[in-house]
Amino acid sequence: MSEQKKAGTPVGSKGLTQVGSPNRIQKRPGQAPETPNFGISSFMQEDAFQTPKKASGHSDSFQTPTALASAAAAAAAAKASSPDIFQTPMTSAGQPRSGFAERVYQSTSGKKGFIGSGSSSLFRMSSSDSPGAQRDAPFVPRLSLLDELSQSSSGDLESSLHQTQRQDDSLKAATEQPLKSRPVSNSSSSSSSSMAQRSESAIPKTVVDIPSQRMYALSAFVLLVAWKLFDAVNLTVSDSAQTSMLLFAKWSLLDTAMWYAAWKLHIPKLVVSLKGMYLLIFACLFIDLNLFLLPSSLFVLAFKPMAVGIASSCMRSIKSIPWLGPRLVGDSDLLIDSFVLDDEHILGRHTIHVLPHSLAHMNPQGKSFCIDSHRQNDVPWYKRISSSLLSSQGSLLHRKDRASIPVLVNGTRPASISYTFTSFETGEKQIRTVANIGALRKDIGAVYPSLGNWVMATYYLPISEVGAYEIYSVKDSKGLEFRTATHAPPAIVVSCPTAHLQWRTGTALEDNFAIGSDGHASICQRLDLDDNGIKTATSNGFMEVVVEGYEPVDMTIVRLVRGHREVIGLDGVQPRITELPADTSPINGNSDNDIAVDDAKRAQIERWSRYRTRRSVYTLSDAFVRPGKYIYKLESIRDAANHTVILGDALSTSGHGKHGPGASVNNIDSSISNSGLFDSEKFVVGTATPYMASIQVYSRPIVGWEALLLNNGELPLRLSDDMQRKSQYTLPLKVSGDGPWTVEYGIVDGAETIRESKTFANAKDAVIEANRPGIYHLVAVKDTHCSGVAERANVTLVKTPKPAVNVTSTPITAHECGGEIGAQIDLELAGRPPFAIHYRERNLDIPGSRPIARVVRTHQQRYSFRVIPELAGTYEFEFFTLEDDNYPSGQPVSAVIRQAIHAQPSVQLDTTGGYIPPVICLGDSIELPLKFKGQGPWQLTYNIVHENRRKTLVVEGIKDARHTIDLGSFDSPGQYSVELAQIKDKNQCARDLLEVVATVKVREGGPRVGFQCPDGGIRILDGQQARMPVQISGDLPVEISYRRIDDTHNIILTANLGQKSRNRSKDSYIAANGPGEYELVSACDICAGTVDPVASRCAVKVEPKPRAWFTTSGLKYNEALSNGQTRAWQLASNCEGSSLPRAFELGLSGSGPWQLEYRVDYWSWDNGNSGNPRFVDRTALHTSVAMQYSTLKNECCDAGLYRYTLTGVSDERYQQLQRLAPSYSGSIADKDLTVVEHRIMRSPNAELRAYMPDGKPMDVSMRGTLLRKQPVIKHCLAPGQSRSDGDAQTWASIRDKLPVFRVEFDKDGVAPFQAWVEVFPASGPNEVVEIKDIKGFSQIISLPGHIASQIGRYHMRLFKVRDSRGCERQLVDPSKVGLSRSADKTGSKAIAGGIEIEYIEAPSAQPASSSPAANPSRNVCLGDILAFDLHGLNSWNLEYFYNGAHRTTSANKRLFRRIADEPGNFTLTRICHRSANDCCSNVKDLSYTVHDIPRVRVSGGKDVYQDIIEGDMVDIRLDLVGTPPFTFTWQRRSLAADGAGSAGGGKVLESHTVKDFDGFSYIISTSSEGTFEVTFIRDQFCQYPKA
Repeated sequence: MSEQKKAGTPVGSKGLTQVGSPNRIQKRPGQAPETPNFGISSFMQEDAFQTPKKASGHSDSFQTPTALASAAAAAAAAKASSPDIFQTPMTSAGQPRSGFAERVYQSTSGKKGFIGSGSSSLFRMSSSDSPGAQRDAPFVPRLSLLDELSQSSSGDLESSLHQTQRQDDSLKAATEQPLKSRPVSNSSSSSSSSMAQRSESAIPKTVVDIPSQRMYALSAFVLLVAWKLFDAVNLTVSDSAQTSMLLFAKWSLLDTAMWYAAWKLHIPKLVVSLKGMYLLIFACLFIDLNLFLLPSSLFVLAFKPMAVGIASSCMRSIKSIPWLGPRLVGDSDLLIDSFVLDDEHILGRHTIHVLPHSLAHMNPQGKSFCIDSHRQNDVPWYKRISSSLLSSQGSLLHRKDRASIPVLVNGTRPASISYTFTSFETGEKQIRTVANIGALRKDIGAVYPSLGNWVMATYYLPISEVGAYEIYSVKDSKGLEFRTATHAPPAIVVSCPTAHLQWRTGTALEDNFAIGSDGHASICQRLDLDDNGIKTATSNGFMEVVVEGYEPVDMTIVRLVRGHREVIGLDGVQPRITELPADTSPINGNSDNDIAVDDAKRAQIERWSRYRTRRSVYTLSDAFVRPGKYIYKLESIRDAANHTVILGDALSTSGHGKHGPGASVNNIDSSISNSGLFDSEKFVVGTATPYMASIQVYSRPIVGWEALLLNNGELPLRLSDDMQRKSQYTLPLKVSGDGPWTVEYGIVDGAETIRESKTFANAKDAVIEANRPGIYHLVAVKDTHCSGVAERANVTLVKTPKPAVNVTSTPITAHECGGEIGAQIDLELAGRPPFAIHYRERNLDIPGSRPIARVVRTHQQRYSFRVIPELAGTYEFEFFTLEDDNYPSGQPVSAVIRQAIHAQPSVQLDTTGGYIPPVICLGDSIELPLKFKGQGPWQLTYNIVHENRRKTLVVEGIKDARHTIDLGSFDSPGQYSVELAQIKDKNQCARDLLEVVATVKVREGGPRVGFQCPDGGIRILDGQQARMPVQISGDLPVEISYRRIDDTHNIILTANLGQKSRNRSKDSYIAANGPGEYELVSACDICAGTVDPVASRCAVKVEPKPRAWFTTSGLKYNEALSNGQTRAWQLASNCEGSSLPRAFELGLSGSGPWQLEYRVDYWSWDNGNSGNPRFVDRTALHTSVAMQYSTLKNECCDAGLYRYTLTGVSDERYQQLQRLAPSYSGSIADKDLTVVEHRIMRSPNAELRAYMPDGKPMDVSMRGTLLRKQPVIKHCLAPGQSRSDGDAQTWASIRDKLPVFRVEFDKDGVAPFQAWVEVFPASGPNEVVEIKDIKGFSQIISLPGHIASQIGRYHMRLFKVRDSRGCERQLVDPSKVGLSRSADKTGSKAIAGGIEIEYIEAPSAQPASSSPAANPSRNVCLGDILAFDLHGLNSWNLEYFYNGAHRTTSANKRLFRRIADEPGNFTLTRICHRSANDCCSNVKDLSYTVHDIPRVRVSGGKDVYQDIIEGDMVDIRLDLVGTPPFTFTWQRRSLAADGAGSAGGGKVLESHTVKDFDGFSYIISTSSEGTFEVTFIRDQFCQYPKA
């Protein structure tokens, strides 16, 4: 077979749209934009069910095939009135949009609008988070409603978003005019407004989140559609009118409910407007009408074949499952109706065709080719051997990297190709042959079916040697030679051009040029300048390009320098050295080993010598004045034949040649960006390659002082001997280049110059340690690669002098105080400010006194300060240390000043013995302690200030240094301040003070207290703590004393009330110690207070607790013991199920309403310890709210003893339940009865049971109020034994075998009993049979003879029983007694509860008259349908044997059909009623033999296409399979237009029928052209095709 080009995957493969993006609705060219149909069809088909794959980049989609059949009509109906139906709001603010809808929203910059016509459009995009949600710009997205469930493929959606953005403007312009031209309806506007308001789902988000709501809604929709499809297919097969009507009614209701729910729930993104709901309901009703009620509608006619085909295919697949399949599928009518015989009964065709002559042409387009001779050695040895076996001359087979010459063939398929090869070196010509044509690569250009296997194809001959190639001969498999093109030029094959880079050797090194071990070179940056200051390049280049190929050649070199890409083109005219390769033999041979050639051969060699390969060397040069990496890449080379070779990793040859030599392109610095460089290639560091190399131009290093050092404002730098200052400096350097560096620098100190050098490994360590003064300057620098230059900047270091001070003193004189009182000291400073002068002050007149160290700081060179001591004496001031900025640690100085001082007196408050109280009471006095300094005795003047009045007092003769002044008592309240005004010593040396030493507040009286007690006192609950409110006037805290009046011990209680105890009403509270009357005794804070006599008492009282009890009205006292336990009050006993007596009456006391808690104890009727609390069956605790006159409702229904006990009660005051003690008191006057009893007696119970005549019970009883439908007792009669067919005697014998019915009572009742039985006969009215005076617990029911007199079904049930106590049990609702039967789902009459019995006639079967089963010979063919008429009740079970396999099936129609789907024997053996499997009959004489269909094979059953020469004869063989004799028809048709003998193609040229042929093989001999086939065959029993 020929190799065809594989069809590309279309753009919308796997269910996506083929036009544009798979998730985008597009406008085709030439069409007006139309609003997309968002009905159910497009909604479900295109977006809703597209689920992304996890691993692949595209998304698969599954579609609901039939759903969209119903949706198509819905969309068509909706389109007539409104363009769209759904309303899809976007998510609200703050909620993330997800899926495709959000990306479409973003791609259109948030555009939203109506899709359709104005505001009347039912489908619109709205958003609650944007004020401009409705815009004029139309937006036509495709909805994807399942994006919340599964994110779609990011790759497809990104492309979709770009297309959406580009087409948005065009769609807007195309749709804006129609939108504006439509009128706006008021009704639709109001509808749109209402819909916009309903943006929230009816289901709260807290119950079900919005994505889950959408998922549930869509799941329900899909399930309903699948259900509808199933019903439609089932109806198509069954074709029942009654079922059709029921299905129409069912689906009309379901569709209406579905769309009403969609409108009512208004789930976001699935909102349906009111108008849309009506339209969808109408559309669904229209679809349901066509699917279920109109059997001849076009919709059903188009849908039925497809549905039947799909369903039958699925059922056939299921039936093919071994053992399980036939049991699951059974004898389905769908399989019977869709059964088709296979097409293997007539197989094979024989086609004969005559072919014309064939043509061959080598290199029809006249191209030239090249091969890479350097890569031939890369072919493994085993491939060389295998290729030599496939070619007679050993030529290599075609590979992707090897050239091949095309040979165009037009005709039959060639068997061998021969060609000539001429060498360029020797001029010799060789003939070579390719024997294995199938191993050659080929392209099929055209196929001509009318000419048999005639093709136009191109075969590619692989070439491995340089030379000239010409076609010699081509032959087919029969040895027929092709015609070849004459005078065709030979195909020239030259060596592909090659080139590589190499460093030039033998060149004198300059600028540190070197070649590394990795093949890359390096050089220092050149600083050569010409006369004009322009950087010049060297005359000698470092790099060479070596080129080999068919000259002239040109090449392309790319140079990359610092991100700049430059293309360098070299051609054949560049300076170069050209020579032949070393392995090439010269034309002229002069050595003895050279072979002499004659002139003809020399001419032949010279003719081809111009195609030989030559070698050239080019030189590249550059200036290298800029540092960086210079990368040279040899990109491509082209020879004279236009063969272009791309050099690198992935190499290819353009032009007319094939692949050329390769080179690695992976060894360039990884720091090079791939942004537009070398066609976005990335490189890593490695060795140089023949096609790429680099020269690293290193920049020359530069050294200089750091900018921080040069910009320092304190230059020159100062050297100091102080420990806190620097005796040396670290001078930082900035260096460039590659470390380590060696820096040379000089130091100029006066006339002396010193040179030093230092080496640094890292740039951060580039510093110079300077410890001597002088001028530092940099001289030179050198790094790892090159020497550099130094900046011309200097740093100066100077030595700083030590500070000095000159101290002088001047006395300060005061004559009234007796002489000098201090000294003024002047300082003259030398050094760098700021200064700090340290001195010691000492009083020499005080023996053993310690000097006081003081310090004076200043920024001035001259400074003065005053010293005035408080004590008299001779003072010495010693200055010992001086500090400045250069010497912060200080320098010692020596200066001493002595001077006699007469000190002034002073006084201050003495607080060593305590403190002065800030607040005192009126009439209290305080003392003021003072401490004096100076020469006593002293005289003190002080002031007392009160309310802007000042009182001056003088105290004289104070001799002690510590003295206390009594201020006396204060006669008026207020604020008082004490000021010290003046002090004098014994020398009358006065000193003004004016200092406030104390402040005192004088209060007039204490607090006043009284109770704030309400009228009637404070009422509390029992056990509750009382708090009595107290009103206080005055300041807090206050201490209150109080007592309880009735306390015999007269205990005084106290309470301290602070600020926190006062509330907002200015009241405070004190605690009460139990109920009683309390009295205030006293109150005080700082001062004593008073008690308000009017509010001095307050009473505390306790509320009474609530009570509850039963009243004895309507009760009787049980004198007899209740089970030997307790006497109790009881209600009158009554029967189970009867009306109960009145409820229990309650008595209540307290403040209502009341809440009661009571317990109900229950002892069942069967409990032998009734009344004993230890054996109670059930206990329940209840609560109830009661008013003043309330009753307690008693329990009912279950028989037994009920005891009611009141356990607790609460009222408005006592919110917590107060427990009540159980009391069985028999006194009417007492109000403490809390326990009462009530007894309910059990009613009699019975059941209706059925027994076989032999006494065996049947499980069909009806006990109690059981209303479920009981199984029917069925009795089977053989055909002809029914009442209608037989006589009375036969019926009587049958009746003796019928079941016996009894009424059986439980032991709870008391005999005698009564029972009522209702009987429903097969025909006629129902009757009630009363059975009286039943002495025992069982009684047989005797039914009237006319009730069970015919075949059919009758029913009886027990509806009421009664015992001797008058207690009765109603087993059936009295309102339903006597009513007629009601139809159940099966259509039969039924009665709830009771027993049913039915007499059934056995079924029978016979062959249908129109079926092959009616054939008396009982011979049928494969594919025949065996049909039988069934008699009896509808619904049968049938048993039959097919080829020995026993099978069981069911039938609901009176016509039973079975397809004869395999040869063998079919026998129907038994038939039963499905409703009563024991009612069966055996079938006889229904056994059939199934014969296979005859078969014929033409030419072995294959399609034979044979080419012959005119006049040749061909034998065509027909093989027959079946039971002879055979009758068959064969035909000869003309060839089809394509030349092939396709089925049904061509005109019938002749037709022949062979009859009564007894053999199994038939031969047709012919020489005619055409297609021979068989169209009909028949054997003794069957034929194909069927009539």
